[in-house]
Amino acid sequence: MTTTGNPTNFRSMRRAWFEDITQQLSYVLEKLSPEIHSAIPNDLGPRDLLAATVLARTAQADMERQEIAYVAGDLVRLAGVRGAHHPQRVAEVEALWTALREPTIPLLHSWWREPLGEGLLAYWAHSRAETLGWPQVHKELRERWSVDSDGIWRRDLGPTQGPDGGDWCGYFAFLETHTHGQEAQFARMLLTRFDGLAEEIDVFTSECAAELATVPHLALVHAERRLAESLTTVVEGNLEAGGDDLADDLHSAMESIVSTGRAYMDWLEAEFIPQLTPLERAHLSLNSPDAARVAAYLRQYTQIWCAPGDPALPTPVFTEEDYAPLRPAERPHSIVPEWMGMVAKAYAEAGPLGWTGTVGSQPWWLYVADAGLESAAAVRFKHDGQVRIGHHTLDDPHDMLVGFPQGDPDAHNLHMRFRYDDGDARQMCELLILSRAGRAQLGFLVRDASGAYRMLRAVSVPLPEALREAIRSRALRRLDAMTGCDARVLAKLIEPEPAPQTFEDDDVDEDGTAGLLDGGLFPRSDTLF
Repeated sequence: MTTTGNPTNFRSMRRAWFEDITQQLSYVLEKLSPEIHSAIPNDLGPRDLLAATVLARTAQADMERQEIAYVAGDLVRLAGVRGAHHPQRVAEVEALWTALREPTIPLLHSWWREPLGEGLLAYWAHSRAETLGWPQVHKELRERWSVDSDGIWRRDLGPTQGPDGGDWCGYFAFLETHTHGQEAQFARMLLTRFDGLAEEIDVFTSECAAELATVPHLALVHAERRLAESLTTVVEGNLEAGGDDLADDLHSAMESIVSTGRAYMDWLEAEFIPQLTPLERAHLSLNSPDAARVAAYLRQYTQIWCAPGDPALPTPVFTEEDYAPLRPAERPHSIVPEWMGMVAKAYAEAGPLGWTGTVGSQPWWLYVADAGLESAAAVRFKHDGQVRIGHHTLDDPHDMLVGFPQGDPDAHNLHMRFRYDDGDARQMCELLILSRAGRAQLGFLVRDASGAYRMLRAVSVPLPEALREAIRSRALRRLDAMTGCDARVLAKLIEPEPAPQTFEDDDVDEDGTAGLLDGGLFPRSDTLF
């Protein structure tokens, strides 16, 4: 077991990791959108970091269903004097969004997009502030990155004693600094004198996702946290078992190790880790056996269903809502892709039941809205940011009811039910993806006079944190039961069927779609929100 308390080593490993991923993402942007890449400015710092941040924030904007005109305007302001006119940027963003909905590198999977976009922006701001100071960085955030004062405050982009401030400290270095010195010697002795202790700590440390283990500076933080936790537990156990028989100086030293170990873990959780970027904190959250299994299941899923280069089902960038400001003669005759039309045909008579699935790596919900009150309510849905999501109990969070909050005028006009089959391994993987991504793309489909289906509008529906945890736990338990906790078994359970599945009218009852309905909605008193 090797540990380090050297802040210089930590900073160099951290910088090298960020340089590596920004170079990779800059190359991806240049490949997917040479026009946007060529407009990256030269006056805001390293171009690779800027290009990577632009790509990540544009991908995040697509996942959050931000208005494309605003995103294009943000790119114009960022480019400065090199910016192209607005309509050209809209077309470029549309092309980039379309490309990003195809399977690509793991860091651009849906569940990484928010921490990646926010993390790279934070890293750019802190790096820029080291040379120019925070007043200039705040000015550039407002004028070039289109981040207002509230956004700067919410992201805590300001002077801090952050990880680049040289304040990293390993466990033994912390002991030496905050005790008389003999405690650190005694703790080191425990590692060598207790047979198998160091090996047990190494095994304990290795129980994390591969995504964390392959990030050197974060693997170091994880290892030091596990070392402190393990030694503190061992010493505390020995104190409880035979503390009265120990010499006074040894008893005092062991008590000091326990209290200092707890202080070190508190310092990590309350002071050091919060100063890391959202991207780094997202990696550090993969630090448990459960998180490791979730990540392993998702790796198996993405290798089969999100392999780079494999085409994804097409999804529209623009909806009827986007065409509404145009004159009727100017509106394009745009129906949904064929696969969405088949889904709509199968679910048109399914009452409140909607379709669930994953396109690329993004969770999608599709709902066929009837003409009249339901489609009118769909036009208003989430315009004010309010969404109500519930389920029977914490034991069945895979069966969700989505609608307006209580008291909304349309609360009784639009009820949508989205159900994942907990006996289907692939759908449980998609439920895991939903829990990690934290939001689903909800598309409202309507039928026009010709009988074709159009997408009335699409919104991004965020899930409450408690619901994300509940569905994650449910999906993980079901997948563990199906695979015996061996992620390699999952590949056989989710591999594509030899013949493509079709949606026919007669299949609705045969495959159980109609049977999913219980003849009514959940009682409002039983739903959890």
